[in-house]
Amino acid sequence: MFLRQRRWSAARPHRGPGMAADLDGITGATFQDVAADALTDDGLKALADLASRDGYEGCTLVSCHRDDGETEVVVVEVYVELGQAARVNDVREREAVAVVTDPERAIPSVYPLRAEFPQHLPHMNLNYRGRRRSLCLFDARAEDIVHLYNPAMLIERVRWWMQKSAFGELHGVDQPLDPALAPSFWSLVLPPDFDATTNTFYAALPRTNHLISPILLWPWDSELGTDVQQYACSHIVTQPTAHGAMIDLPANVAELLEIYAELDVDLTGEIRKLFDGDLTDPKLRTRMQRSLLLLITTPLTGADGTVGAKTTRAFLSPDTSLLDVGKALGIASDEGGAIGRLVAVPTDEDALKAQRLLPLNVVDGFTPEMARTTSGRSDAPNRKLVAIGVGALGSQSVLNLARMGQSKWGLIDQDFVAPHNLARHAAPGHAIGCSKSEVLAQEINGLFQKEEAIALHAGIGGDDTPDDVRAALSEAERVIDFTASVQAARWLGHDADMQAPVSSYFVNPSGTALVALHEGAQRQGREGVVEMAYYAALSETEALTDHLATSGQVRIGSCRDVSVTIPQSRMALIAGLAAADIQTTHTQPDAQVTIWSIEADGNVSVDRRTVDPFRDVTLGEWTVMVAPRVIAEIEIARGDGAVETGGILLGGFDLDRRTLYVTAALPCPSDSKAGRSYFDRGARGVQDAIADVERTTMRHITYIGEWHTHPAGSTSAPSSLDRTLLNWVADLRQLFLMPGLLLILGDDGLRVIVEKAGLVEESILTI
Repeated sequence: MFLRQRRWSAARPHRGPGMAADLDGITGATFQDVAADALTDDGLKALADLASRDGYEGCTLVSCHRDDGETEVVVVEVYVELGQAARVNDVREREAVAVVTDPERAIPSVYPLRAEFPQHLPHMNLNYRGRRRSLCLFDARAEDIVHLYNPAMLIERVRWWMQKSAFGELHGVDQPLDPALAPSFWSLVLPPDFDATTNTFYAALPRTNHLISPILLWPWDSELGTDVQQYACSHIVTQPTAHGAMIDLPANVAELLEIYAELDVDLTGEIRKLFDGDLTDPKLRTRMQRSLLLLITTPLTGADGTVGAKTTRAFLSPDTSLLDVGKALGIASDEGGAIGRLVAVPTDEDALKAQRLLPLNVVDGFTPEMARTTSGRSDAPNRKLVAIGVGALGSQSVLNLARMGQSKWGLIDQDFVAPHNLARHAAPGHAIGCSKSEVLAQEINGLFQKEEAIALHAGIGGDDTPDDVRAALSEAERVIDFTASVQAARWLGHDADMQAPVSSYFVNPSGTALVALHEGAQRQGREGVVEMAYYAALSETEALTDHLATSGQVRIGSCRDVSVTIPQSRMALIAGLAAADIQTTHTQPDAQVTIWSIEADGNVSVDRRTVDPFRDVTLGEWTVMVAPRVIAEIEIARGDGAVETGGILLGGFDLDRRTLYVTAALPCPSDSKAGRSYFDRGARGVQDAIADVERTTMRHITYIGEWHTHPAGSTSAPSSLDRTLLNWVADLRQLFLMPGLLLILGDDGLRVIVEKAGLVEESILTI
């Protein structure tokens, strides 16, 4: 509220009871003048008090009124600060408005009272023909701001509305080209695939028997099988009209024709086209004789004259059919039960006025585009994704993304919904025994009422992977692996014939962390590299020491049929994190490991690590992949090469693909002996280090070989002692079906040597 010296010198106008303003057309009731202190509404009383104060410049009191019921009105003259700038619309410095309230209104309605006040401004609430329009002052529902309402706030909002409207600034350039929707209790929901340019015939019916249940459109030939009243939808597409052309709400067909005529739309001619079909067709006759739902789509043009949007209005008439309208217009007859076309028959205006209409709010169906817009992702592409493993995490993450507009999915899973799955799976209770992939596909397709997701009830891996699964993988833009299966991840990384990068998401056994392993663009992190980087991260991070420990399990069937104990509240959080990460890493250029750790109090910490490419060399049947940090660690240990040094190698393995992954080179044990031309590795702390890393990584990282350096001025060529060491390692590792591995750093680079069954292969990595 602003109390200050007034900016104009004219005497403050104030008319008391007996000098009533013109309130015709507001409610249809007759108002009587009353004194301000006779008002019963506290808000209006306060407004009258505010407007009567000499020090307040926002408005002055004109009069107060009440009808025969409980509706009360305070008329004030508001002061609009306009200055000397040229105005676009006829809004004046002083405007009389009626502030109207009754027990049904959360906050008062405000009606401009000047007879010449422009009625076609944006953001005025539509009303029936002949009724005044109120100002649309807020972009929120009245019940959502009623707790903020006070008379001063209302008046200042009216002054702001008037000022912006005067200069044509009320409707922002970023707002849609769409006139205000009809203020109706009933809504019509369009199908998601509704196309205003087609001649698809629809039946319209309320969703339920509740009084104001939304009305939905269904294809006319659908077996609806319902006892609620059904309507025949007749759809008209008009020629374009200018954006911002605000029209009254029609109460009958005659007014509907008049309103569209004011927009230069010949609605009679458009209705005539609806009778161009085969009038002997029983289906067409049935539609024409059913209660009418008239749907009118009008393209809207912006300031440049081009079509920038369209608006669709709907009008319902329980007691009128399209045939009734055609007869009143002189277009058709139905003598003898046969529908015929008429020419040059005059219109029956009285019949048209008797055909009552109920305007409906028109709501677009739920589409992927709407989902992306409401999620703040309007520019995000709807990529073709494949999800493998749609269990608890997969089903919830995929459904989250679908509700965010990512609707195109290939869903691969060979499992069925079991009773215990319902504790965390997105499937409904009646889906027990159904295919998980098929249930999830039905959920997504049900969201958008068309086939967006395809279910592939199958497994992956090996030569028996079905052709349709292979085709889905090869066509995908990205593959999301939710299986938490090492074998599935390795098959995708090594053997699957596809170009799309793979991201694996899984929850640790205790349900306290989410892990994401991203290959990155061009799949540079494939072939197990990201998996091994993940295990390495666990082994080198103290906070992740117990990351793979199991906190609790529930036995579902046999001794091997167990389920982890994770509450749905946490799984929902984890699935939300996964969905958000999938959304933001579509163009992730680098391979990456991300671990979200969830504390008992709900706090989430994130550990993100970029994975550098491993150096690889193939030696006979085996491939050795060396992490860059291992090479760096050995180089640092060699230093100036004054003496030899060495230690053990830690890493992982893939026996199926004969691959060794070197992830760490541990420092020289403290009891080692070294000189310029010799090195004897000690044993102190070695077994403990191996045991710790095996426990932390569940044996995915273990001892895989030895490393040492040659002194400065020497190559990496192995000495006889080196070959004896390699033979010892090979003899030890053959018990684990692996070759012995030895890395030697010399002046010529890092030599990689493997021995298996007496066969030695070696190669040098230049560094």
